[in-house]
Amino acid sequence: MSAVPRWSHRDPVEGENPFSAGDVRHARWDAATAHARAALLRYDEESAASVSATPTPASYARHWLALATMRFDTWAGRGLAAVDTAAARRDYAAWLQTYVANWRTYVADTCPHVRAEVRDALVAHLSARATYWTDEARRLVSSARAAPAAAARPGPRP
Repeated sequence: MSAVPRWSHRDPVEGENPFSAGDVRHARWDAATAHARAALLRYDEESAASVSATPTPASYARHWLALATMRFDTWAGRGLAAVDTAAARRDYAAWLQTYVANWRTYVADTCPHVRAEVRDALVAHLSARATYWTDEARRLVSSARAAPAAAARPGPRP
């Protein structure tokens, strides 16, 4: 699965839904994609209202980091729609690492005017976010494993 970073709303996973119509993940992916696109639109509207007409270097760097992080988190969150097994979790974790590496290259190519230390801060931040999303995927798979066992147990349910 591709992991192409973009400043725009374009999906980092190129092409259509990567899951066939018969795969249970297909509908989850479509729903998560629609949610991600709506979140991007909301963020852009809110961000446009809060950006200064004359940004300082520090405020520009903060906005730039927030924008990239929001884009990363939005698509990383959508990726959880594909995680339903331990193997899918491992694939997702690998995809996140590729996505971080691709962001490093992308910002170097598209934002040469941004100081290297700010670009490095972005990569460190996105690496931390990739760890967060990997942990979320681990919890998701663990809870999915626990759900059938809990349903099989006799007695009251929470």
